Amino acid sequence: MIPGLSTGLSYDSNVYATPNQPSSDVLLTVSPSLLLRKQGDGRSLTLTASGTGTRYRSHPSENSIDYEIDASGRQRINTYGAMFGGLGYSRSHEDRTSPDDVLGKRPTVFTDAHAHLGIEQRWAPFSLRAGGTFDHLSYRNVTSAAGELIDNTDRDRNVIGVGLRLGYSIAPHVDVFAQGTYDKRNYRRRIDDYGYRRDSQGDSWVVGLASRDATTVHGEVYVGWLSQRYVDPRLPKVTAPTLGATLLWRVTPNTTLDAAIDRSAQETTLPGASSYVDTHVSLRIDHKLSERLSAQAGISATRSDFRGLDRRDDLFAGSFGLSYRVHRYWQVEASYQLLQRHSDAPDAEYYRNGIYLGVRMDGSGRAIAREAGAESAATDWSSAADGFYVGASAGYGNVDTRVTGPRGEHGTYRGDFAGSGLTNSVFTGYGQMLGRWYLGLEASTGRSQVDWLHDKTPSSRVFSTDQKRSEEFSLRAGPLLPGNNLLFVSAGRIRSRFDSAYTVEDGTASAQSDRRWSSTYGIGLDIPLSRHLFARSQYDLARYRGYEVANAEASDRFADSTGRFQLGLGWRLGAVPESARAPVDTSGFYAGAQGGDNRFGSRLDAIQRQSDVPPVTDFHTDFGGHGTNFGVFGGYGHAFGPLYAGAELESDGSGSGWYHDKQPGGRQFSVEGRGSYGASLRLGYATPYGALLYARAGRARGRFHTIYVKGENPNAWVDRNDTRTGDRFGVGVEAPLWKAAFVRLDYAATRYDAIAFTTTQAQADQLRFTHWQDLARIGVGVRF
Repeated sequence: MIPGLSTGLSYDSNVYATPNQPSSDVLLTVSPSLLLRKQGDGRSLTLTASGTGTRYRSHPSENSIDYEIDASGRQRINTYGAMFGGLGYSRSHEDRTSPDDVLGKRPTVFTDAHAHLGIEQRWAPFSLRAGGTFDHLSYRNVTSAAGELIDNTDRDRNVIGVGLRLGYSIAPHVDVFAQGTYDKRNYRRRIDDYGYRRDSQGDSWVVGLASRDATTVHGEVYVGWLSQRYVDPRLPKVTAPTLGATLLWRVTPNTTLDAAIDRSAQETTLPGASSYVDTHVSLRIDHKLSERLSAQAGISATRSDFRGLDRRDDLFAGSFGLSYRVHRYWQVEASYQLLQRHSDAPDAEYYRNGIYLGVRMDGSGRAIAREAGAESAATDWSSAADGFYVGASAGYGNVDTRVTGPRGEHGTYRGDFAGSGLTNSVFTGYGQMLGRWYLGLEASTGRSQVDWLHDKTPSSRVFSTDQKRSEEFSLRAGPLLPGNNLLFVSAGRIRSRFDSAYTVEDGTASAQSDRRWSSTYGIGLDIPLSRHLFARSQYDLARYRGYEVANAEASDRFADSTGRFQLGLGWRLGAVPESARAPVDTSGFYAGAQGGDNRFGSRLDAIQRQSDVPPVTDFHTDFGGHGTNFGVFGGYGHAFGPLYAGAELESDGSGSGWYHDKQPGGRQFSVEGRGSYGASLRLGYATPYGALLYARAGRARGRFHTIYVKGENPNAWVDRNDTRTGDRFGVGVEAPLWKAAFVRLDYAATRYDAIAFTTTQAQADQLRFTHWQDLARIGVGVRF
């Protein structure tokens, strides 16, 4: 019996996979599993059960429980032959990225009862493999946002498949083979909700080469033809060449490469489409950095050609992850994933970032070998992290606010606003080491000057928000790194004061203060500077529930989200042992990957003209929003004793922006930041304990997409892409992870050159956008 358990927190930047106005959320996943296996006397039996429960913080309608139960067995019938088969049942939900998502209030849940049975036999040099599969798929109904029932039962179906494969050995470890498959897809309902009969039958025929009994390389490659024919003559049949390949290559004892190519016809219920042909290519590399630390990176691309519709989707995915084995049964895991789909159907496009941090228990376990020289003085785990500490910090914070409310008798308004400013705080706490892991409790209080302003005059509204004081209580946990450097994550509760002011068209003014509680999450590094003094680098996030800001006519709803980066100094009562000193040679080349929070905003200064009264208005507003960021960096540095100087290049992709919409008859406009690249100089100080404190300054070039809709003539609307250069300043901390690897917490602020244009209407608007971007990123790098 092998039990398993993984649990962690994830950040999803685009829960509903929408092209505009993405909604982000933090979610908790818990995934238990159990494996039972019995072998002996030419037979084996395996029972598996697994499940995943997901809970969203702000979108509870997306909560899900998925599970799967499987039983499979194998019976030897002679020296070179065996029978195999299995039964299973699973419950899953349809992801919002699916082309067949029906946009229900909740994701569509479906079940799959499946079975397979087969036989394989080898008569040197020939081989045979034959089998059949059965799947019964059942989809549950959901309700729309308006409360209407969405019928999914027309998607219920049975799928039967049979296949035969003949092989011939042409070398000790290579077979040439020919393979044929046939499938029949029968729907429970004869006609679906759109009037189509979707029953079909199909086949594929391929020839290829396959490796066999190889120790370092295993895989196959094939080419052939596939077809799928539908009962309904309005649904075009599929006839297309097919190809495929799989490769599992153990490049070195520590590196494995996994690659695949596949082409298949997929079912869809989109009206007019019979299916879509998926062509999928993927590559994944797993590398063991040490006995405990492993890294994974992968990329993939999928092209979906819809038959019967003028639509083609291109889906790109990239991922990067780290896993650290803290015990023979336990691993800490962190990963990032980027998904982006381009489509001929604009509503199907989306951009999604996902960040995961969690732990996994593997009941099979494995012993962890002690590496020669690994547990040296540079990895002295004795610690001063126990006990009380006090400190103070200062930094830079951001607040972005979504404002929604009525405008006129039937009008609505939505605007995304953001501002930034200085913050400071004092903190005190207590911590305790549990082996190499730290657990603590901290309290802090602080002040900030973070605000934004919407100012449109004359005869329009002026409103603003200013974040003031905050009090916070949090739990902190994390591993102690070499040199007594502490990497921690935090989770707690924060109460902040927001001062709001509001003036309406007639000049009536009001003001109010609101104290709001929120959960807060953060990540940071504490690095010792002396035996008692330590420096802190920390970034935390909070998202507050909305509140009503009253004005003379009605009220608007303000919903705030904050991000805060701080550098601080603290004093621990305990003393770092002398043996903890771990100087690191920071000279030479380095490279790495990083990702995190992306706060993006724009100062809009505009003159707007219209036929209404007043004919001309001055518009000065701080728009903004937040998203995620992922990128790579590399550079060269040189140490001059404890001082450090170097140069760095970086490139990143991001998904953040803001939106303004006033209905009916108002202007609609938005700006999206689409990544940047840049170069900077770095100056820093290397502590005696292996960490590096640095400041940097340089130039960055960013890409921006602007939409500006005014009036009823689409030819006069603005849809443009611009590239601008800006000054980028930042600070950060690097701490040693393992040998040449290091972890980095970096904060960078960029102010870009302005983008100005004039619309083409007779009563033209003059606009000037000045964009800014604040990036808080956690990264992992390697020095060469």
